Amino acid sequence: MLNEITEQAEAVVFFEGLKVVREMLFSEFEAVLDCYVPIPDFRQQDLNAVYVRIDSDFAIRSAVFFTIQFDAKGFADKQWNVPVQQLSETAAKGPDLGAGPIRLACHSQCNVAWHRDKLWDPDMAPGNNHFQNLRKAIKNNRLGLMFKPAETAASTELSSSATDTAREQQFRNHMASTLKEQRLRISTLNSQHKLQVKTLQLEHQERLQQYRQQHFEQVQGLNDSEQRNAQLKQTIDAQAQKIEGVREYFEHKLANAQTGEAAQLEALEANFELELEAKIEAACTELKDQLQMRELELLYRREQENSFQEEIRGLREEKQAIMANSGDQLLSRLSLSGVSFVTFLPGAGHITVPVDDMGKYIENPQSYAAGKSGVSLDQYQQWHKHHQLPQCQALAEGGNICGANIARVAAPRDFHAGENDRCKHHQADPIPALKRVRS
Repeated sequence: MLNEITEQAEAVVFFEGLKVVREMLFSEFEAVLDCYVPIPDFRQQDLNAVYVRIDSDFAIRSAVFFTIQFDAKGFADKQWNVPVQQLSETAAKGPDLGAGPIRLACHSQCNVAWHRDKLWDPDMAPGNNHFQNLRKAIKNNRLGLMFKPAETAASTELSSSATDTAREQQFRNHMASTLKEQRLRISTLNSQHKLQVKTLQLEHQERLQQYRQQHFEQVQGLNDSEQRNAQLKQTIDAQAQKIEGVREYFEHKLANAQTGEAAQLEALEANFELELEAKIEAACTELKDQLQMRELELLYRREQENSFQEEIRGLREEKQAIMANSGDQLLSRLSLSGVSFVTFLPGAGHITVPVDDMGKYIENPQSYAAGKSGVSLDQYQQWHKHHQLPQCQALAEGGNICGANIARVAAPRDFHAGENDRCKHHQADPIPALKRVRS
């Protein structure tokens, strides 16, 4: 395709790490988006790509770093709707790639907030980075771009003062471009650092929740064991009293029969031993039966719980499938028309809900908000209760809640139950309820 000298060519470059794996003209990329052409090499992958505009000197003038998903057959995600052309026109300045500062849109530098999550940050480390590899790929011109030759213009000579002014302006532009590039690099590094911190905080919260759950289960198990032991002790004491009563009865009967014949005495002694053994065996059998019945009841209860959980899970999946099928066409048409579903969730702020997540969001907004906030549902619910009413939840003397006003924690991932929902007086004793259980 022959382009005018004043036109800028449009292309899309795909990356795997720092390596360029495919290049195509933007018109070819539009055919991929319309699902006319699959890319088998990209099946079941989430790829990083760059939309670029190229001038007649094969220099990059603008770039938009975006992500795109491909299905199992290699077709692009039908819900993908990032306006890369508009973003490139309104983007802020980025690094100098040979023709002055480019217009750059990425995750750390995007003027449209709801598109930021669909963009990614390039690696700007010195040496081998995304910008250098992108510039090399465009210079190699594997796309076969051609431009009409420019008409010869009348050459003019600048005076020495004009030349000095031009050099000074060029130096200033170069310094401004360098500063802008360093600011962008710092911004991308900050974004990566925040993502790592968020991941570590989520892992910490999950481990902390697991440890608390294990501790609670151990305490509960200890209490159950103590109750069972107390019940068994009462049963054994009762059986021992019965046996002692039988023993006294036969001893009394034996004492009265000592004046009788030896045969009658032996018969009574034998009868006494048999009946005593029978009583003991009956008592042991009764205890064993009680224990077996208890185990059977626990097994049956576990089976019922598992069955109920499976039934609930099936009903939820069926409900989500019905909701997704009933509103899928309308939501898809709205999404393809450029409509974004933006909502406000406490702790997560204003977020865009993808069409595929609408069922999850409608079924349980708090669970969806917990996932977006990077915490578990239990921690999010505890934080939400604290955020609505920031009062000390410790139990004071008499069994009443303290209720003292405390500072509100703004983010769910920064909230720790038993610490942030306690006043300074009760933070020294984080689990008074557990102490009362042990005592």
